[in-house]
Amino acid sequence: MTTREQSRRPARARKSRSTGPAPYSPVRAVVSYLVAAGPVGSGTWRWRFPTTLAFIGPGSVPFAFVLFMTANQIMRTEYHVAWGVLPALATGAAIVLARFRPVEAWLLVLGSLVATMLGADFIGWQPWPLTTPNLFALMVVLFALARDRRPWAGVLAWLSYFLAGAAAIGMSNARLVTIVSDPVANPTPTPATDSLTLGALLGALAFLVGFTVRIWRQGRMRVAEEEQVAEAERHQRRLLEERTRIARELHDIVAHHMSVITVQSSTAEYRLAGLSEEAKAEFRSISGQARESLAEMRRLLGVLRSEDEAGARAPQPGPEALQGLAEAVNRAGTPVALRVGGLPEDLPETVALTVFRVVQEALSNVVRHAPGAAADAEVAAAEGRVTVTVVNGPAPAGRGSEVGEAHGSGLGLVGMRERVSLDGGTLETGPTADGGFRVHAVLPVEDRSNAEEP
Repeated sequence: MTTREQSRRPARARKSRSTGPAPYSPVRAVVSYLVAAGPVGSGTWRWRFPTTLAFIGPGSVPFAFVLFMTANQIMRTEYHVAWGVLPALATGAAIVLARFRPVEAWLLVLGSLVATMLGADFIGWQPWPLTTPNLFALMVVLFALARDRRPWAGVLAWLSYFLAGAAAIGMSNARLVTIVSDPVANPTPTPATDSLTLGALLGALAFLVGFTVRIWRQGRMRVAEEEQVAEAERHQRRLLEERTRIARELHDIVAHHMSVITVQSSTAEYRLAGLSEEAKAEFRSISGQARESLAEMRRLLGVLRSEDEAGARAPQPGPEALQGLAEAVNRAGTPVALRVGGLPEDLPETVALTVFRVVQEALSNVVRHAPGAAADAEVAAAEGRVTVTVVNGPAPAGRGSEVGEAHGSGLGLVGMRERVSLDGGTLETGPTADGGFRVHAVLPVEDRSNAEEP
């Protein structure tokens, strides 16, 4: 995707509210600390179904407060435990802590269960020792363990709950012996059996749900990583293709100069009178080496050219071909105002080719992404530099941005930047204030010895 396509995308994204990112809100940032609806401190989450579930999930402060108040009420009124605020506080704190440290949260849940088992008698056959608040805390913490920790941590937590439940059943049976005069003739079911069995089943269900969420998250992360790697590989491949294309074009320019050297060195002994035998031998040596270099360059060209370009031998275009390019774009429905002036006659061929390619790619982007928009192209030389500026306005009303190929004749702005860097120049691109786009390249034509390799 070219930079121009990225600059046009927000205009299309605004048409669909569901695809654009949510605006940042300080209120949501504060709420993110109270409800695990998104990352802590993030104000960009939205109200969706997972957001609603977060009110009863790990890290929910409102849900933790409700469980604390309920557990405290049960311990004081139904079980008559004066210090019942402590297990109630552990139950509520486990909900909040499960968001960040689910293992420590599990220890709080287990401690609340043991405290209820030791300090609260089953009076009136109330749920014991797993009260309703403890049951919710148990499910939330097991869900958090399966989602955020390794599976064996959740399995060990469930087994430790099972062992604590077995001990509670044994304690309840021992207490029933003292309550019922003849437990053999009058068997009485223990309340711990139903309570703990329900907790074991619901806890296992919460663990499976959390484990499923964990697998789903890992799958999404792998897909996202693979997409990033694939995109990087596609970009690198296109970049290499563009560099190969530039190398093919530069080969033709270098081959021309080598041909001139070959001809001049071969004919020097016939054109220049009075040459010594040593000078003639030197010219013959230069001619032979030049011919060998040309042969090697032809082999190199055969490697660089693809099968469909094996017969391409057309001369490389320069500023003289810009007028024909502008006329072709005009016929395509995009008016172009072209101004070319002040260019030196001995303009290096690589710079001339870069000038043409920059204008060509810039106008191609106008045709693809802003069809019908007026474009202004200017090529001028001053103070040993050639400047190329292409500016276009926004597309006319009713003719929106059209998505063409990801890279037209080259690779969009990447290809421009490669060419300009090859000649030691600079390239500036970006949108204009009126919704158009501007491409500005500066190419040195006097001293290019310090040009960095792209």
